[in-house]
Amino acid sequence: MPTFLGFAALCLLATDALNIYLSPVPGLSAKNLIIYCVAILLALRMVIGRQSVSDMGQMQGAFIAVIGYAFVTWLVAALVIDYGHYDFAASGILLKSELIDYYIFFLVFLFGAKTPDDAMKMIKGLVLGAVFANVITVLDGFGIVSLGFRIREDGRTAGAVGESNQYAAFIVLFLPATIAAAVSSRGFQRLFWLCSAMVAAMTLMMTASRGGFVGLAMACAVGAFLYRHLISYSRIAGWVFAALILLVLVVTFSSYGNLLAERMLGAGSADVGTVSSGRSDIWATALAAMVAHPITFITGFGWDVYSSMPFQFATHNHYLQLWFNLGLVGLIGGSYLLFSSIARARRASLQAAPPYRGQLIAFVLGGVGVATAVFFVNLHQPWYYFWMYAGVVMRLVLLVQRKPAKVPVTSASDVPRRLPTPRRDPYGWAQPQVRS
Repeated sequence: MPTFLGFAALCLLATDALNIYLSPVPGLSAKNLIIYCVAILLALRMVIGRQSVSDMGQMQGAFIAVIGYAFVTWLVAALVIDYGHYDFAASGILLKSELIDYYIFFLVFLFGAKTPDDAMKMIKGLVLGAVFANVITVLDGFGIVSLGFRIREDGRTAGAVGESNQYAAFIVLFLPATIAAAVSSRGFQRLFWLCSAMVAAMTLMMTASRGGFVGLAMACAVGAFLYRHLISYSRIAGWVFAALILLVLVVTFSSYGNLLAERMLGAGSADVGTVSSGRSDIWATALAAMVAHPITFITGFGWDVYSSMPFQFATHNHYLQLWFNLGLVGLIGGSYLLFSSIARARRASLQAAPPYRGQLIAFVLGGVGVATAVFFVNLHQPWYYFWMYAGVVMRLVLLVQRKPAKVPVTSASDVPRRLPTPRRDPYGWAQPQVRS
């Protein structure tokens, strides 16, 4: 099962990267169908083996709370309040595909592994899928192959995910895991993973996403603080120097150099609206709508109501979208799911041994990067892979933190001495032992 799930993760990423979509009915794709079948098999195995389903119970509870509240507000928004232009069926399909499916994907990868090696196989499948997506993005961007990846009007690549900022968050999520695989490998495998990390860095530059770069910078800063006791500053200095050389070469000789320099350096003297690409105005408009109805700061407007309102753009902020639609339940529950998984992986990384420690640290760094990047973008497709990744890492956390079984007594010195059998009189009463 772990090998199959790792291969399935690789294939799902490959089909998304190649724009292969098989959807027999709305809301059901081949990707979902595969995961549903695996979920059924896992459920049957757990029932037969009487396996507990309470692992990561707090995170499961947060998922259920957010899904339940979203379901109630979906019904209220459509049947009670009756917002204009609110599509009941489309919002229901979105509820299933963007909340319920995330929970199912998380559970499948949480219960799909039984040993640390199983978890590592599944993580490797996810990372290889990300490597494949990055490679074909570079090949398409430089005209070596033609896969029809969209290039924005400003020259930024949308990549395998289909949108520049979302793809940048996806890259930031799996880049630390790629580097961790290189660190724990030897010979040709190390060379392969190092080349994969360089390709990932190149695709991040091709997206020219400021949110992605901010997420990467935050991941590096937080990681340097959390794991300062593990850092070899001489080795880090070498890696930073090599990365700077690579950056200078790309900016100098690549067609993306001018675009990257313009987006990173050209907005230094601009106003807040220009620096944020209009996001500050979008956020102010959404918050103004909530101020007009103060109760929505607590309850939210309802599941997917934002898309039915006459706003020109999406929120471009994951946390604001949760708050606007689902109120405090959505904001607190959604934030807890994201940051709790990072915190759990961080605690486990402090007691794990290599190579498990490296992948746990990688998830912490990637998770921090994504948590930062989604302050500037709404993710859709990448969330599937985040929750797959989070599910298998949470299993690795449980396995690392499992208390060792009690060791049986094997030393002769640990065996208590057997008392001599007392002598008894003719009536069966024990006679006191007299020491000579």
